[in-house]
Amino acid sequence: MMLLLVRFTPYITAMAPRPKRAETDRGDGGLTRHLESEDLATSSVEVARLWEDAYTELIDLERKMLERLHSVLPTLSAHARREAELTNLPMLVQHLQTFVYRRAWWRRRREELNGG
Repeated sequence: MMLLLVRFTPYITAMAPRPKRAETDRGDGGLTRHLESEDLATSSVEVARLWEDAYTELIDLERKMLERLHSVLPTLSAHARREAELTNLPMLVQHLQTFVYRRAWWRRRREELNGG
């Protein structure tokens, strides 16, 4: 994953417009905000594992989409490539970062519930 982020970082930092912050955004782009359906106070190891597994699937999906975008970008016209670099790429990277954070949160929660 770090390789993907390193590869796409120049696009993000050089071309991505700054997103507007939502009222509930704590300045982290929504990274630490969990879904309403996630019970952060759960005492169930199985619920924690379910969310950890779900985020693992989402991480895999985002990585595949980033790889696909990376392979398609060179084939696009200059205008289409620039638009993809400004919109699609930052969105995918932000989603990936969010899912990695959330999976780590649920992994820690599962480990806490397992007593370790």
